Amino acid sequence: MNLDFRQAAAGDSEWLFDTYRRTMKGFVTSAYGWDEDLQKAGFAKSLRQGSCQIVTWEGTRCGFVHWEVEPDLVWLRMLCIVPEMQNKSIGSATIAKVMTLSSYLQKQLYLNVFVCNRAAYDWYRRIGFVEIENDGKVSTLALAPSPSPAHTERHI
Repeated sequence: MNLDFRQAAAGDSEWLFDTYRRTMKGFVTSAYGWDEDLQKAGFAKSLRQGSCQIVTWEGTRCGFVHWEVEPDLVWLRMLCIVPEMQNKSIGSATIAKVMTLSSYLQKQLYLNVFVCNRAAYDWYRRIGFVEIENDGKVSTLALAPSPSPAHTERHI
């Protein structure tokens, strides 16, 4: 799969929020309730921090990824793939990009996931994230460090 990434621009803001609403409204509603104005304001504020990139496949916007590099970690703020484009490995390729950045910067990668979003929670666990906190609504996960090659046994 050949995905392209480009920095989100001001003209993308309506599409970004619509994508967020389409992918996350059910989970946000389940955990906290949905207030459209509050969600728009919080989303806009969040996007002013860090980096947000639009993911395109064959020229079509299919999702976005938003992360922030902090002094001691990389925080994955959001990874949203439009519903009709899910389950096509777009999310896997997108998270791989953020995991590579985290590794390159030598900073641990963290994210929050709604506990009620079992598909996302289970997927993050399968690709190497471990739970470090859970308040019953949101689970904080950290990418488990890979064993360094010097400490990996080789069996021939």
